[in-house]
Amino acid sequence: MRARPPTLVALFLATLVLSLWRAVCVLAGPDIDTDAYAHHMIARAILADPRDLAVHWVWLPLFHYAQVPLVLLGGALDAVRWINVLLTAALPVVLFEYVQRTSKSRRSRMAPEATALVAALVAACCPIVMQMGTTGQPEPLFALLVLGVAIAFQRDRHVWTGVLLGAAVMTRYEAWAALGIVAFFVAYRRGRGWIAVAIPVGLIFVWAAMRRPVDGEWFGFLRQTKQFANDALHTRGGVIGDLIYYPVKTAYRVMGAVLPLAVLGVVRTLRQQGLRFVLVLAACLGFVSLTWVTRSSLGLDRHFVCVVPLYATFAAQGATVVADALAKIARRPIAGRAVAAVLAAGSLAGLLVQLDVWMGFWRDSIVRGWPERRAIAAYLQALPAGRTIYCDEATIELLTGLDRRRFDRHWVDDPHTWDLVQARAATDGVVYVATWRRKMRGHEQAGDIAFTAGADPSDAQGSGVAVMRVER
Repeated sequence: MRARPPTLVALFLATLVLSLWRAVCVLAGPDIDTDAYAHHMIARAILADPRDLAVHWVWLPLFHYAQVPLVLLGGALDAVRWINVLLTAALPVVLFEYVQRTSKSRRSRMAPEATALVAALVAACCPIVMQMGTTGQPEPLFALLVLGVAIAFQRDRHVWTGVLLGAAVMTRYEAWAALGIVAFFVAYRRGRGWIAVAIPVGLIFVWAAMRRPVDGEWFGFLRQTKQFANDALHTRGGVIGDLIYYPVKTAYRVMGAVLPLAVLGVVRTLRQQGLRFVLVLAACLGFVSLTWVTRSSLGLDRHFVCVVPLYATFAAQGATVVADALAKIARRPIAGRAVAAVLAAGSLAGLLVQLDVWMGFWRDSIVRGWPERRAIAAYLQALPAGRTIYCDEATIELLTGLDRRRFDRHWVDDPHTWDLVQARAATDGVVYVATWRRKMRGHEQAGDIAFTAGADPSDAQGSGVAVMRVER
């Protein structure tokens, strides 16, 4: 059954308005998510030396390789942000199509397209989804991939499940938990649909084999991920608090007034959208919860983005549950639909208020940006063309807009890098080092500090950013 034109128009207008809202944020200034710069810088580094797999650090590689053609065509980080504006718009559309095809009501006779529209609007208006849709992060792509996996697996589209899951497991680790769910059902059905497991498992082992010489062990990047998170956090919480951190605390923080409806719609979502659909998405939620309990992740709100379609579907089905219950009591279907409509509209209104606050703060942060990094980028832009710049800070490199081939990305706090700097200066006459001022401490004799920005007067040598000119 196809949705009626008024519903499609409402979905189109909502998607368009929210996309324009994200576009305003992109136009307000450069990305302020530092990890986005690191991902894009890795794509540039791949072109400098495709054999250097260590450049991927603890991250999975697909998002980096996907940006390589963009870099070759001259695209910058803002191009990734514009792509994410579109990918974020696609998420509620895909969710709408699936929920509309699989939903049905009982006593209230709620139209499937109404349930689907509520689910799509909740997913589209979720503040963390909107926020990530203005950055150069992989979350919009990953959320779309995981939703595709859940739908394809529920529909027994095994090849599509394998292809989408293969892409997902090479983008973020949460998809590895979804792979576990898919593998369980394939095993339960005695190998039926084996291709859905073979593709992602094969890709994981190929990547692990490629990384083994770099890490010195199989799956060494997993240990490095856990070690990084543990070193960064230095905190432990109560087990109960940690277990509900993502399913309840984060869900409330990013979905607010919609969450009570989500609680009511869990059972109906399982019955109508399907057990496998729910479990694939819930596996990602279980993964981020477990990694938070073990402090193997940083507990960021953006890790919840891939689970938003599940909660949005719960909320939409929760409204339908209310409609059916009231229709049974009042013995009038229209009464149930009316009350459900008011509840859904009220919840969405609350979510929009929350979204306005989030995006207001987010846009203000983008406008403020990083004045010291913009200043150093402007200084580097004014340098004579062709001069090599040693820079290990991705935000500085990308804000300059200079040709990627002018940069050498060796870590400046590695003593060996300074030998390379001196050797390059002996060959070229002059080179520049651009990084955090603290990393130059102890190397002042190598050259002259030509530019500084953002320094704290009480610690001029240990704060801010700087450029050093090193001559032959």
